Parts: sequence; C-alpha cells; structure tokens
Amino acid sequence: MVFGSILFMPVPESTTGGPQQDTVPDEGVEDGPSSPGDRFESVPDSADLEEVVEICAPNSEHVRVADEGNTIIISGVAAEGGPEEPVEELACVLVLLDAPDSLWDHIITTRAIDGQQEEELGAYTVRWSYHPDDGLNLTIVTNLRLIAKRRSRRISQIRARFGRACGRIMRPDLIAKGPLVIDPSTDQVLIPARNDTTIRAVGRSYIDVGFDRGESLFVPGRPVWNDKTVRELYYHYNLQTDDSNDRFHEKLERQLASASDDAKLLMAELMALQAMPLTRNSLKPSSKADRVEPVLRWMDENVALPEEIKEAFLEGTWNGGTGAHTMLWKWLFDAVELLRAWFRLLPPERSHIIADPWEWRDWIRGTGGMPSLTEALLYLGFPEHFLPIINVEHKRKIRGAFSHLLPEQIAGVDLDRDLFEITLRLQRQYGDRIDFYRPPFRDEWQTTVRPSGERRAWYVPPPHDDAELEYWIDQGIITISAGRLGPLTSATDRTTIRSMVESAYGHLDYADRAALTMEFHSFWSLMQRDDLVATVQDDQLWIGVLKHGAAYGPGGELSRNVDWYSKQPIALTGLSQSLRIELQRSVAVADISVKLTELSQILGVETDTSEEDQEESPPPLDPLNPALLQGLSERLHLDEAWLRELVSLVQDRKQVVLYGPPGTGKTYLAQELAEHLTDRDAVTLVQFHPSYAYEDFIEGFRPAPAGEGSVGFVLTAGPLRDLVRKARNDSRPHVLIIDEMNRAHLAKVFGELYFLLEYRNRSVRLQYSPEESFSLPENVYIIATMNTADRSIALLDAAIRRRFAFEEMHPEEAPVRDLLSNWLGQNASGDPRPALLRALNEAIPESDHDFKIGPSYLMRADAGSDEGIARIWRHDLLPLLEEHFHGRMSRSEVHETFGLGAIRLAAGTSLRAATEEQTST
Repeated sequence: MVFGSILFMPVPESTTGGPQQDTVPDEGVEDGPSSPGDRFESVPDSADLEEVVEICAPNSEHVRVADEGNTIIISGVAAEGGPEEPVEELACVLVLLDAPDSLWDHIITTRAIDGQQEEELGAYTVRWSYHPDDGLNLTIVTNLRLIAKRRSRRISQIRARFGRACGRIMRPDLIAKGPLVIDPSTDQVLIPARNDTTIRAVGRSYIDVGFDRGESLFVPGRPVWNDKTVRELYYHYNLQTDDSNDRFHEKLERQLASASDDAKLLMAELMALQAMPLTRNSLKPSSKADRVEPVLRWMDENVALPEEIKEAFLEGTWNGGTGAHTMLWKWLFDAVELLRAWFRLLPPERSHIIADPWEWRDWIRGTGGMPSLTEALLYLGFPEHFLPIINVEHKRKIRGAFSHLLPEQIAGVDLDRDLFEITLRLQRQYGDRIDFYRPPFRDEWQTTVRPSGERRAWYVPPPHDDAELEYWIDQGIITISAGRLGPLTSATDRTTIRSMVESAYGHLDYADRAALTMEFHSFWSLMQRDDLVATVQDDQLWIGVLKHGAAYGPGGELSRNVDWYSKQPIALTGLSQSLRIELQRSVAVADISVKLTELSQILGVETDTSEEDQEESPPPLDPLNPALLQGLSERLHLDEAWLRELVSLVQDRKQVVLYGPPGTGKTYLAQELAEHLTDRDAVTLVQFHPSYAYEDFIEGFRPAPAGEGSVGFVLTAGPLRDLVRKARNDSRPHVLIIDEMNRAHLAKVFGELYFLLEYRNRSVRLQYSPEESFSLPENVYIIATMNTADRSIALLDAAIRRRFAFEEMHPEEAPVRDLLSNWLGQNASGDPRPALLRALNEAIPESDHDFKIGPSYLMRADAGSDEGIARIWRHDLLPLLEEHFHGRMSRSEVHETFGLGAIRLAAGTSLRAATEEQTST
C-alpha cells in the first residue's frame, strides 16, 4: 500500500481560526532516533512554504512546493518497502505547521477507511480518499498566515514535541499490521491516551508549585498554598455553608466576602483545577474561564487568568457528566479538606509522598474525597502511572474484562496496579497508547448497563455494632435479619412474602407486618444488580454497588453481595442538607432513588457518562441574557423590564401563577416563557378541570389488558411524576405548565405535592408507592395560569398562596394595558381597537375588577375590519358579559350597556377628550 500524496494548502485568513491547540510539551524530551530535530535550530520568526520545505526536507525528492508556492506535496509516504525519509519529513512538516495531535491520528488511522471523507479539525480541513489499488490520498487545508505566529515559542519546545512525533509515525514495515512504534524508554510507563499535553503540564505544576512549594500558579512566587490560607478558606467555605437556592457564584461571593485575597486566589486556582480537564461537551473553554474569573474579580488586587491556564482550558481529558456542575460545591469542599490534611504533614513527609506515584496514590485515596477529585489528582500528578478515568465503576469493569492479562498472584489485589500492569501489557502488544474508551478495547468491557431511569438507590439500616459493620465491609455484603420468615426462593413474590409475614409475625401490629413485608420484598426482589446501596453509622456514610442476587443464610438472615467503593466512609457533614435528611430519616430498607443522581456523582459512577470524546453539546443559555430578553419582548410585545423581573421570579421561586381576567394572554405567555427557560421537549402542559384528580396528575391505577381477554389495573405515572423522572436524568430546566389551575380541587389533586412545593430539599412517600421516596428536583419549574373570571384568587386557601408567587395580568395595568397598541405598532393611531377596549373596560364596574376584558379578543386576524369586530362583539364578548351579569342585569340591559354601538360612542367621546387634552398640553 502507498500513501498517495499529502497536500498543505493555505486558505484566506478570514475563513479559519487559529490552530486547534497550542500545546506546550514537557521539557527534557529527547529527539527520537534518526530525528532531524537539529533542523529546527534555524527556524525563522516566520516561514513561508518554501522555507518549510528547506527546513524539513532539503534536497528531498519526496517533498516539493507546487502551485506557485501555495501547496506542499509529500508523496510516497510509508510506501511498502520504501525509504523512511518521507515519514520523518511528514512529521517535520506537521510539527512545524503546529498540527494538532488529532491530525496525526487521522493520517495514521485512515488507512482502514474505504471511500472519500472530509472532516474539520480546528483550523484544518482534512480530505482523504482510499482505494486498495490507489492507496491513500490526503489533502490538508490550513491557514499558514497564522502558523507564523507560533514561531515565537522556544525552539527546545518544538524539538521536544517533534521528538515525540517521530515515535508516533507509522513505520513502513508495520503498515500492514497497523501498530505504532513505542519508544523503548516508555516500555515501563503508560503512554497518556489523551491529547492533553498542556493539561498534564499544568496539572503537574499544581503538584510541584502548589502542593510542594506552596506557591500560587496564577501569581508566581506568592505563598498561598499553605496551612494558614487553607484554614482561612476552610472557615469561610466549609464551615459557612449556604443552603439557599441562589446560584453557586452568588453563594460563594457571600461566603468569601470577608476572606483575604490569598484565600480568594486559592479558591480560584482550585476552581481552575476542577474545570481544566473537562472536555468541551462537558464545559466549553469560555465557560471554564467564566467560572474562575469572577472569583479573581472579588480580590482587591488585580489578578488575571494566566495564558497557560487558558491554553489548558482549550483541551480536555474527560467528560465530567452532570456532576461537574451540580457537585462543584462538593468537589471544592473535599479539596479544602484534602489540603488541610496535606499541610498538616511535615515537609519531609510531603516531599516523600510527592516523589512516588504509589505513595501519592495511597495518601490521596486515604483522604476520602469524591472520586472526581482523587482520580483527577492521581492522573494529573502521575499520568504515566494512572489512567485518565474518573469513573471508578468503569475502572473496575476494565480490570474485570482484561484480568486474564494479569498474573494470578496479583490479579484483584490492587485496582490501580492491576490497571497499570494491564495497560503496559496492551501497549507492548499493540505498540500504541491504549484508550479504553475506543475500539477495540471499549467493546471488551463496556457491557450493557441498566438505564439510569431503571437503576435505583437503596438505604439499608446498619448492623447493631461496629464489628459487624466491619464484617460487612471486609466480606462485601449487606444483611437483614429474617429468622422467623423461613427460606426463600427466586420465585418468591410479594404475595408469598406477605403470607409468610402474616404467619410468622402475627403477634405484631398490622402496620408493622406491612412494613416488614415491604422491607423483605424490597431486599429480596426489588434490589437489582448495579443498584447503589448506602448505610449510615455514627454520621459516616458507606456506599457500594450491588452485585448478584440475594441469598438466605443458615442463620435466618437475608444477604446480598456488595462492591464497596471505598474502605473509607464519607462524613455526612460534607453532604447536601437534602441528602443528609433523606439518609437520617430512614430506619428500614428504603428506596432512596430520589437521591440516585447525587450519590452517583459523589462516587463518580454516573451510568450515562463516559470520558469518551462526544459531540459537543450546545451550552445552556442564560434566560436573563439581554439579547434573548429583547427578542422575547419583541415577540410578545411586552415590556422588557417587566419580562426580566418575571423571569427572575420564576428562577427564584420556581412556582409562579399568572392570574387575570380572560383574554390577557396568560396561557400564551406561560408557553413562551417556558420555552425561553428551556428547550421545547422539556416543557409539559396539563389543563386542570373539575374532574381532574390526584390519580391523573401524580400517579394512579389505570385499566390495562391482563391476558386472556381480562382487564387489570396498572400503576401509571401522571404528567408530574413523568416530568420529575425526566428532570432527574437531565440537568436542563423542566417546566410544567398548569393551565386553568383554579378549576380543579387543588387539595385533592396535589396531595403530597403541598409539602414538596414548600420543602424541595425533603422527600415524601407517595400513597400509591410507599416503598419509594419522592421529591421535586431543583430543575423542575411550575408555571400555572388562573382565570379570575372563574374563581378569584381570594378564594384560594392560604397553603397554595404561600407556595406560589403570583403575578397579575390585568387589562388596565402595565404591561397588558399597552399590549394591543404595541402589537398594532405604527397602525395603532388609526385603529379603533385600543379605544374600544379601553371604553369597554371603563364601562365594567370597578367592583367587577376580575372580569375586565383582555386584549387578545381583538388581536385575532378577523378583528382587522368593522365586520370582524362586530362579529367578535356579538359572538364572544356579549355572551361572556351576559353570563357574568346574570341575575344583576337583563339581557337587553347588557346589550344596551356593553353593545358595540354604545361602546363606539363612549370610545369616540373618550378619544376626543384625550385629543383635546393633548392639544392643550
């Protein structure tokens, strides 16, 4: 096979950006064998294509400039049995043009691609075609005018990077097999699997400069990584917790308000450390900076984000999942605790730990921090020994899938050493760096996992003494006593368990027997493999993952095997208030899946998250963004300042009622507001009515086919429970619109929701699902509408009024008062509709304030003519007024008072009076 030709073609500067990343390699890397690295000693400040060829391939028959200096062509690369020079020359050109690592990967891997393809790689457009007879033809289009700006980097850095490049280019004699050449010096360490050179360099600086020397990474030489600053940060952040619903930065600013600049600087550097390795689909580079820079602005001293940190933000190592956002507070909490422990060590101890990867691992793991912190510190400190994986569950599955590569005497003893040995053996076998999130390795371990909607979390009460708990942890089990119950089989269902409990525990109260039935059934049948399990003893939390099924022991106990994720428990004081409450209120086996996401994020075992590169997802939009609010105002013809206040109200209170007379646009505004806050597929609309019930709204039994022509009843989720399920697995806002909320019997419909609307950090047991905990996630919003013509809000009970924020939309008050005129725009001055509406509402007594008429009746397409207005008056407005004034006015009196003729006359008088007043002014 022959690689046909590689073309480098400059394109106009305006069509592309700069190179994808400007990585700064590790110092001290030697040039590879046969490396033309000395050629770089004469690199000028800028180089055109002729100079690139002269530097990389002087007098070479394989490299030439064509098209009047606009194209470099490299031919005969890696030809079977051919010379090696074209390989080195290609590497030289790629390095000099500052090509991203992903471009090298494409050149190497596209040999297996049949047909033609094109892909954008940052500042490069890569086109290639392959045919078994013709070989590979590759065209690379890039902006060479920007390349010249990179020549300011030190020559030693370019040489170091080129030295690694030579080891990554495919040798001709291996072209048929596909592996790359591994430098012999890397035979005993791991080759980092990700294109994150700058992240690794900066990450190691955190260890050497921060942990070791105690100096700031943002302000060189400034001593902020020390016991004094950490203790101050611990006091302001860890001890001064803020459980309000405000945004993270708002709470953090309050916590650090009286802290010193050193403490704020240390916090900013910790936040940068957390954000730096996240891939773009998890957090965009600009969003990473947006997290850190506000903290720097709170300082009295002006400190800017260093350029090397910004460059590291452009790369990515792993996808942090939703926990990278929702658990940021916990990551920082644990990081401060870790630093407190670190700076309590004596300097010689710290120096000893920091010099050895396995000593570093033992100390880091012993701190008990969440895995997204501890696993990150392992990789950033020693990427040649630890994998770029923060999902501990994935690490265990990888070891299980490749354990056949380990000697029997060490397999399963030490997870990190096992993975180190496995990866080394695979490197030697395949001759390349090993990425377990890419084929063929991914297919070996990434078996099907239960969807997050099916996975559950369970609380199991702890044993009576510490010794038995130690036995649980050592043996990897959980147990509950069931001595009176008798043996169970895999076929034992809830009905059978209930009968066994009734027989064996008949001396207990009915409620106790029901609770035991639920507990035994949950432990024996409902718990499934891969579910999370938690227990609490002495304010310490232990979490694990269930393995295979339950067993009935000779001592009359039910047991299950558990893979405990740490030999160190987690202190309850470091958890959110809602999770602490949920764990502390449970006294028996209970489903706590309401906290599954938070528990998964603490452990780093989010089932829907992998570190594999994924397509970048669009960043969430800020609903208070001025441009977005302006667009919403223009679409709705409502005042922008009023809309801003309404959006803020919804974000703050999460439960808002839009109330007012008919025709004021409440439902339309609710829908537009919901889609302004989130995506359309995250919005659910329901309409209440007098027959609407709890079973319709939350959950209830519905008829369903039961086989052989019979009908049974199945517990079915209503719109609220379905929306909550989606919100738990999706960090976007989820909005429930309740139209005509006051038409239903709210106490009967809402049920337990009354409690949850006021206490979102708590959970309840639903009447049809008493074995489960249920709560409202923070990303669930409720926007309700109420037509005051049907029922005044004055008739609502105090419980509802206390739980919702109310915003009136009245025809005689802003912004609804001006809606019709704004909608008509320039035509408003000659259109009679605003004056007619104003006159009609003036004719309605003030005692009927809740029955004034809204403008939407006159904003229809057929209202643009006199005939259309007369039709609306006759068929819409007068019947409405007749019903409202029934018993107080006869039909003829209604028509005489509110008929179109009478209102036209009043509107004409009103209009003349307004004109005369304006003229006199």
